[in-house]
Amino acid sequence: MPTKTFANLEPEKSKRIIQTALDEFADKQFEQVNISDIIKQAKIPRGSFYQYFVDKEDLYLYLIEQIKQEKMNYLANSLFNQGDLNFIALVRKLYDDGVKFAIKYPKYVKMLDHLMKNKNGLYEKIMADNIGYAEDIYADLIEKDKQKGHIKQDIDTRTFAKIIVQLTTNIAIEELDLTNEEKSYKKMLERNDQILKIIEYGVTKG
Repeated sequence: MPTKTFANLEPEKSKRIIQTALDEFADKQFEQVNISDIIKQAKIPRGSFYQYFVDKEDLYLYLIEQIKQEKMNYLANSLFNQGDLNFIALVRKLYDDGVKFAIKYPKYVKMLDHLMKNKNGLYEKIMADNIGYAEDIYADLIEKDKQKGHIKQDIDTRTFAKIIVQLTTNIAIEELDLTNEEKSYKKMLERNDQILKIIEYGVTKG
């Protein structure tokens, strides 16, 4: 995470550094990004960079955390479930909002796409933290629906939460085509809806 020195920078300067880093990580795999390119584009001395961040990975993890927080803010109304939707309907709403967020911030998508395709140690670290975080959110929502009688009591909450996170995460990036947003948006929602229908109604007859 960034140092206090970075936190005390003028907003315009810190924003320039973060935007430059985001551009680099959106265009290239993590291993291909050079600190020298970031400091050149951000117009800061090399020494200053190391006053702000420990290394490239520290900067990268900070960006990932910022993206997560921004997305959580974007999804806040749905997460609070102000419409009192049942769990399946709420997952549909959250996924819909998530796709809109991805379309609104294409550089975030490109950065995460690189991460998903380059499954190195950094990927394992980030996904372990974020998948666990998502599972906790869904587990809480599942428990609330159990209390309302919408979900069977004998359904294992954590297992159900894991299934939802895995299924929705796996189609989130691969289906998104930023060159045709409308078609991509419709296709992603249809795929997600098919998955949720199977979960809601099952696959056996009778």
